[in-house]
Amino acid sequence: MPRSGSMRIDAQRGFTLLEMMVVLLIMGIAMGAASVSAFGDPGMRTLRQDAHRLAGLFMAAQTEARAGGGRIAWRPGAQGYAFERLPRPLVLPARMAVRSAGGRDDRFGADSPLRPRSWLSSGPVSVDIRPAGALVFGGDWVGAPLEITLSTGDRTVRISRSGSGHYEVRP
Repeated sequence: MPRSGSMRIDAQRGFTLLEMMVVLLIMGIAMGAASVSAFGDPGMRTLRQDAHRLAGLFMAAQTEARAGGGRIAWRPGAQGYAFERLPRPLVLPARMAVRSAGGRDDRFGADSPLRPRSWLSSGPVSVDIRPAGALVFGGDWVGAPLEITLSTGDRTVRISRSGSGHYEVRP
């Protein structure tokens, strides 16, 4: 009569599920990198990166404007863009207004996410804002829908803002 304690169980050989998943993940990353480098347009990719970065910065500017109670303007240029605080309309007596007017810097510093930046795209980037006008972020919770078109050469990317304030990047 065999004893149950004396039975020997051979160790199974093979790969664990975790090992298989790690190998598949590495293969997926390698194939993704190869397909992007083989089939992707680097100019379009950097223009999309500019658009995604701008969409995030627009959300940050809106949050900053709500928290600070002021207004923030976005100023695009061919080589880059900047955000700046707009002066608050104050009603002060004349003597106080003269004293408070000097020495104010409305630009964002180098440690701020809203600091001046250059475009990632090579070459000048043209910007078209619809409806036309300056892009100003204020304390309002519901902004008007708008569309910003970024173009460089024959490449174009659009950033759309819905009435609820959600930004979407579309090629």
